[in-house]
Amino acid sequence: MVDVLLVQPPLPPPMNAYVNDVVLTPPLGLCYIASCLRKEFEVEILDSAILNLTFHEIKDKVRKAAPKVVGISTSTHTYKNALSIAEIAKKTTGSYTVLGGPHVTFTAKEALKHPEVDFVIRNEGEITMLELCRALLKNEGSIEAVKGVSYRRNGVPFDNPPQPLIYELDALPFPARELTPLHLYKIPASIVTSRGCPSSCIFCAAKAMSGGAYRVRSPVNVIEEVKQIYEKINPPFLFVADDTFTVFEERTKQICVGLRDLGVRWVCESRVNTVNRRLISLMSQSGCFAIQFGVESGSQKILDSIKKGITLNQVKKVVQWCVDEGVQPVCSFMVPHPEDDWNTIMETEGLMKELKKMGAQLYVSLTTPFPGTTLYTNAEKFGIEFLTEDTDEYNLATPVIRTRHLSAEDVERAFDRLAAISKETIPAETS
Repeated sequence: MVDVLLVQPPLPPPMNAYVNDVVLTPPLGLCYIASCLRKEFEVEILDSAILNLTFHEIKDKVRKAAPKVVGISTSTHTYKNALSIAEIAKKTTGSYTVLGGPHVTFTAKEALKHPEVDFVIRNEGEITMLELCRALLKNEGSIEAVKGVSYRRNGVPFDNPPQPLIYELDALPFPARELTPLHLYKIPASIVTSRGCPSSCIFCAAKAMSGGAYRVRSPVNVIEEVKQIYEKINPPFLFVADDTFTVFEERTKQICVGLRDLGVRWVCESRVNTVNRRLISLMSQSGCFAIQFGVESGSQKILDSIKKGITLNQVKKVVQWCVDEGVQPVCSFMVPHPEDDWNTIMETEGLMKELKKMGAQLYVSLTTPFPGTTLYTNAEKFGIEFLTEDTDEYNLATPVIRTRHLSAEDVERAFDRLAAISKETIPAETS
């Protein structure tokens, strides 16, 4: 019997047929919560996504663990499966059920309409989950006093005041990765060195999820965790999973020096307006071999309309810098944006071909307005019409919207055209 079982739900079809290509890293959010809980409670993590478990298998594992509290992470495309796990927990062990993660952070009262859900944790979960478990399992404090939690009060969904943001990120214990099956992940070593993003892209919920505040860990704290990772599992490379790793140049440089001294190979995500040639050179020298940049569109008009805050000239310069410094640039695009039409789609096609000739790898996904994004909240204003309410399909690979300029058929055609470019072989320019 354990006190708390933290569960990552399985992927819905068709994604569950490609688990090893979708679930690349351990669920760091659950690992952070586990590390905060385990000083006071016995905790286990069940990543049923990487294990590709059926609900029957999940039921057996819940019965065996006999947890008092079941915490379930939710994203939009796993929301229905999260509800199914909550129902399994209720029927199997009578556990308290707690949902957290980006989807329910912005839909807490909707989630609480389901009787199998007892509590919802909004935004960051470490402190709220610890305080909630103390109230439920140790009678320390009341539910009413736990900030950041939503629950039913007199049968009606109710939001307690928000939990203050964690500004001292260095004070958090390192995530309990060892509670997950590390040998199953393609990228077993990932690290988050900051929370949030200072940008305001209309399609992204990172800023809202982090309470609108961008916060960072100290370089010393980051390098200490990297040392621990390599002492325990010695992975082939490290994934720096920040939304934008390079916001503060001096801090980035200090982390790079530490990684260089450790001889670590690593990759990260960044923005073309937060790097320069000198920084990319240092990143390369410190072991960085690939950087992903969100480019999103080949039309400056579209970039401005989605508040991306970058220019096409910046994109081309940064891709060339990466190539020159021996770092693989990976450029991601999305379609359709609210103001996209066939003219802007063709501009994007042209940029993708140009970047591929320069040596960039390309990735294309379908624009998916998730709860918490400006695009979701103001869909009518942006001329967005949802094609389905089935959250299983909110997987970035299934069309879920049409726009004022592009029909559902147009969206599929545009995606297929751009995806074909990302897959085709275009000889890189050598001079």
